[in-house]
Amino acid sequence: MWNWLVNDLFGTVFDFLALLIAFLLTNFTAILGFVLALLIIARMINEKRNPSNFFAWSFVIIFFPFIGVPLYFLFGGRKSRRLARLKRELQVVVDEMVEDDTTTEAPPASKIDQAPSNLQAGPQAGLFAATPFQGNHFELLSDGEATFARFLKEIEQAKHRICISTYILQNDAAGAPIVDLLAERAREGVDVRVLVDALGSWNRTGAIHKKLKAAGGRMARFMPVLPIQTHSSANLRNHRKIAIFDDRRAITGGQNIDTRFMGPSPTKTRFTDFSAFIEGPAVASLNRIFVSDWAFAAKTAPAKDREILAYAPPEVGDSTIETIASGPDVAGDPLWEQVVRMVQECRHHLTIVTPYFIPDEVLFQSLIVKAHTGRQIRIVLPFESNHKIVDIARYHYLRKLHAAGVKILFYKPRMLHGKLILVDDHVAMMGSANIDMRSLFVNFEIGMFHYTRSDIQSLTYWTEQIIQDSVNFEASPRADLGQRSKLAEDFVHLLAPML
Repeated sequence: MWNWLVNDLFGTVFDFLALLIAFLLTNFTAILGFVLALLIIARMINEKRNPSNFFAWSFVIIFFPFIGVPLYFLFGGRKSRRLARLKRELQVVVDEMVEDDTTTEAPPASKIDQAPSNLQAGPQAGLFAATPFQGNHFELLSDGEATFARFLKEIEQAKHRICISTYILQNDAAGAPIVDLLAERAREGVDVRVLVDALGSWNRTGAIHKKLKAAGGRMARFMPVLPIQTHSSANLRNHRKIAIFDDRRAITGGQNIDTRFMGPSPTKTRFTDFSAFIEGPAVASLNRIFVSDWAFAAKTAPAKDREILAYAPPEVGDSTIETIASGPDVAGDPLWEQVVRMVQECRHHLTIVTPYFIPDEVLFQSLIVKAHTGRQIRIVLPFESNHKIVDIARYHYLRKLHAAGVKILFYKPRMLHGKLILVDDHVAMMGSANIDMRSLFVNFEIGMFHYTRSDIQSLTYWTEQIIQDSVNFEASPRADLGQRSKLAEDFVHLLAPML
């Protein structure tokens, strides 16, 4: 009898375990997806994301886990502890150089200015502390032909170092001549470094890398696309565009090295965009940002570039310029904070030029409030951008802004890729950041703030030329939609924070 009871008990336990194992195997992917979804949501809460971004990702992960979970691991990351640690180590090196005074002295007080308004950046610890510098030369490169020509000129004139960081580098009519000249200069002994984003220049730079390496130049890819290749999310892209020559002259803005953005002669399909040539003390900030990104991507010690980090470019002009970097390696979101501050402290008129417009709730409501108080607010966008889903998503915001009194203008001739904010003829912001949540909260970006009247006038003139070729909001085909189209637009809006 005891043998029967023992056998029956073991049989029951065995059957239960068999059923449990069968259930786990049959539903393994569902269980794994559920566990991963919980872990991801907990991580997003810990990252203190804005509510719209949190809701968008949670919606996709919970209701479509087989799609949402892998998408999050590919594109959902926001801040990187590993990157922050590397940048802190770089800051230690910088601080030690200043203390030891082993190279060039730090800029004297006469070269440092305070932003001539309440728009001065708040405290920002570490490498990217924002400081307006006096004594710079500023020159607007108003189109792709001017930028391309200046690239070639500066590469030819560089005596000892060329550092270029770009999101996209194409081996085309724009990229090939630049790369050929870089290779030539590298053979002549110039220190040539090219940093490209692994996603932006995906499958485009193999031949370029070989050419530069054979000539003695160096090339690095920022953040491999596949998560298994790195400890961070593939979502963290380096969107900065910086070219520095001899540690003292720089080209920066929103243009990539690609015929869509620049080239030797005009084309009908070239994006409307601009860059700026800067020379003087403000370039020191760009040097530090480039070295920091290069050290991470090329896996080199920042101490090898002590000379660059400690160098203080001399004064050459009368422009006051401030550099603010933003990204997963920076505490908080300083570029977003400055944009919100510009809107909230506008007293008379504000103009935003951007290719993509998907603001967060704080920025969105700030624009509505300013419009309600009678300020003249203008937003200039491409009539049709190169990302159709982003165009659909933007109309949820544009309709409400238009109703609040914001003037919405659409640039018609071609794709508008310029990025610019003008406030009260008093301050201008240009750089690599779009007015969308990816640029302001996820990407590695850079903003250049100009406080000198002549600089602002040049940027204002460029903007007014764009506006002459623009039409009002009512001319848009989506200005007045039927119910079905609005339902589709509302659905896209739910996912907008992920775009």
